[in-house]
Amino acid sequence: MKEPDRLYMLIDAQSVSTVLTEPELHQSDHHTLLIITKGSGEGKWNGQSLILPPSHALLLSPDISWTLGARGHSPLEYERISFDVYIEGSDGALHRQKAEPNFQQAVSLSEAPQLAREISTAWKAGNRWDRMEASIRFQELLLVVLRHAETEPELLHNHVRELMQQSKVYIDTSFHHSLTREMLAAMAGMSVAHYSRLFKREFGRGPMEYLNEVRIAQAGNLLIGSEHTIRETAHRVGYQDEFYFSRKFKAATGTSPTVFIKKYRNSARVASVAIPYTGHLLALGMQPYAAMVNPSQEPLAELRDTLTVGNAQPDLDKLLHARPELIIGFERTDYEEPDKADLFRHIAPTCTVPFHGEWRDHLRIISRAVNRTEAADLWLEQYETSAERSRSAIQHQIEDQTVAVAQFENGRFQLFGSRNLGTVLYRDLGFAMPRELANVSHSQMLTIEELAAYNIDHLILFTGGDHRKSEAFRHSIESNAAWRELKATRSGHIYDLGASRSYSCYTSLSHALFLRRTTELFMSQTSMQ
Repeated sequence: MKEPDRLYMLIDAQSVSTVLTEPELHQSDHHTLLIITKGSGEGKWNGQSLILPPSHALLLSPDISWTLGARGHSPLEYERISFDVYIEGSDGALHRQKAEPNFQQAVSLSEAPQLAREISTAWKAGNRWDRMEASIRFQELLLVVLRHAETEPELLHNHVRELMQQSKVYIDTSFHHSLTREMLAAMAGMSVAHYSRLFKREFGRGPMEYLNEVRIAQAGNLLIGSEHTIRETAHRVGYQDEFYFSRKFKAATGTSPTVFIKKYRNSARVASVAIPYTGHLLALGMQPYAAMVNPSQEPLAELRDTLTVGNAQPDLDKLLHARPELIIGFERTDYEEPDKADLFRHIAPTCTVPFHGEWRDHLRIISRAVNRTEAADLWLEQYETSAERSRSAIQHQIEDQTVAVAQFENGRFQLFGSRNLGTVLYRDLGFAMPRELANVSHSQMLTIEELAAYNIDHLILFTGGDHRKSEAFRHSIESNAAWRELKATRSGHIYDLGASRSYSCYTSLSHALFLRRTTELFMSQTSMQ
């Protein structure tokens, strides 16, 4: 059956400028098209909160109550266009239509502001020719708006998916704040009902259900890996009432927070999905039940009886089949595929350890998660004692001379900064850092010529791991003029430490080994020269 034709008749067009954050209530007998031309708007639509960013359009049906004011301190400018819709009846006459569908969310249209301004300008001119021009341009604008919504569903779908993803990320990072459906819907520029439907369609559960899920997961992380009380934990994840939190926690996990702590801090089936944290478990005298194992990194020897659940990245299928009781890993954003990391907590309770922290803090968090805090205290005490002895033994030889460590690979040098190996050199041993590394955290890649310009008195080098590679390095470098100009080369202070795989992982075992080997090198003065 042929769809009846519609006639869209322009009734009025106005340019509105306001700085009010509590604007007046509007209600019209006509359809209304709002186009934001400058600033961002915030208001209500049929009682629901609404946010309209620049270049966004919103269609409102007749008799809908709405407000729109400035969001923030900047003024808001928008075009308000009123129009009627007529439909041809079976008798051939035109009948005014009020039930024309309106958008359920704001739509971004870059070309809309300019067209809307031209319509308002022509309409305000007042003569019949200008108003005819305004009507024609209105038809053009409405065509753009309706086509975007009706004949380009993929664009609208992608826009909605992007809004939902942004909302999910906001919940992930702001779960500890007081969040409501109304607030989240307003940020997405939608009604509460429509926002909730779209969120559930996209992620399989509603926004508040997802918020509770995130809060419970974060609470489990804190209960396992911190010394916070249950009350403190509840407050940190967004619950003001610890008893309400305990009820929600038990409903989600099947155990009370107290039982949860006792159960999972004594788990035997611990899976590590972060190679540095595997090293910490081993330092605590605990062989993980399952772990990621990357052949290019240490440690390996102690993991013969450990189930492998990935190499460079976690393998979810292997992790699921391993059925661990507790998972220890990075934050989701530290993985190549953060969405996969979100699934860890659906396999087992997960202790998340932020990698941006200091390795000693990593060890302490993990020790609490596996109930081995005494082992961590003892290990750290022994490490600090070793560092103090090494510092005292070496310092009089090195004094204020600069020390650096680098990896040689494919003709270039990866010079390490203050983190990783630099932590041992500059914090634990107290060596002077070359001034060029003052703002380098992890590392930087340098040519031989660039390296030669650095003020380095002693250089520890990783050249490959076996005699053949070390000899190949010597052969390729010894005739290079820039290498001969390097300060450490001229003074005979180049030290070959072989392969970096035993030392480069940011973990307790690697640091202890690097501390010992560096001490041996400087005590023996075993230079490549």
